[in-house]
Amino acid sequence: MIILAIDTSQSASVALVDTDAGSVIAAEQADDQRRHVEFIGPALASVLAEDAQPDLVVVGIGPGPFTGLRVGIAAGIAVGQARGIPVRGLLSQAAIAEECMRSAADLATPESEAASPAANESDRPVLIASDARRKEVYFSVYDSTGATLSAGPFVAKPAEVASVLADNGFRLETIEERLGRGFLLYPDILGEPSVESITDPRAEYLALAAARELAAGRELREPIPEYLRDADAKATPVRESSLR
Repeated sequence: MIILAIDTSQSASVALVDTDAGSVIAAEQADDQRRHVEFIGPALASVLAEDAQPDLVVVGIGPGPFTGLRVGIAAGIAVGQARGIPVRGLLSQAAIAEECMRSAADLATPESEAASPAANESDRPVLIASDARRKEVYFSVYDSTGATLSAGPFVAKPAEVASVLADNGFRLETIEERLGRGFLLYPDILGEPSVESITDPRAEYLALAAARELAAGRELREPIPEYLRDADAKATPVRESSLR
């Protein structure tokens, strides 16, 4: 299956992936977290210029800041409608969990597995934390073997993360795998990231995570954003005129 994946929950990215072959046909990645509107149109044009055409559009549904998240989801829906193909959603942090799992598999060797049997144990938790602004983080826990969601997503101040995890059966201090921009922003509170290069969700891994979900018989979500909190911008209340 050829999947067009779009994520704008943090920095924006677009990718066209042949999930049967596990190969990335084309990908574009923005270098900042804010210029989503300027990035998305040219990136989609570049990726969709390839000969291979998508069978499915998958959009990252967050959690993420209100405006940025809407850009990617709206773009994905527009492509799906124009081409007559389905559009589905997946939690954005699933892309980071997928990248973590695949990176670990690439690094593993028979010798290292024999020397460290614990490295092969299933259900080791991976804590992912992203920038939620307002001095907060979005975070969730995935299992390292199947990249499946174990808890979350949540939003909280960094100092509150340990308490939220404890309420869900996890201890922050015992989780070794810690990934995402949140750890780069708040290392003194959350700890250092285990892999500094894995910061934001990347569309190619979102596509591969979606394919994994489908192969396991799990349905993808509707392309509806997961905000976890109200938008920063508030509507101006309507005032009644004093004129009679």
